Amino acid sequence: MQHTQFVGSAQQFVDGFDTQAHRAIAGWRSGSDRLGQAARKRWDRAFAESSAQLSAETRRNATHFRDVVARNYALGVELSASGAERAVTTLVAAAQAALAGRMPR
Repeated sequence: MQHTQFVGSAQQFVDGFDTQAHRAIAGWRSGSDRLGQAARKRWDRAFAESSAQLSAETRRNATHFRDVVARNYALGVELSASGAERAVTTLVAAAQAALAGRMPR
């Protein structure tokens, strides 16, 4: 295999990896959003069923807890997905630079 054939094949692989990795991250983010929505619905249903038996203070605390957990879950998903996207972008840029012969020595 000649150098140009190798570089062309390697570039195709890197491009495919870039596309598929970003697609997988987007799918993970979407799935996490759906999971969060399902958890919120289940929480709300259980809260509605039991709220008549709870004091006003307990209802306020439970509502606040739900909001805090939902906010932290969303933040965790966003941080994880953003970090994964940055890692993929950095890896792809390094691979492309290596293929182009621009790696620092």
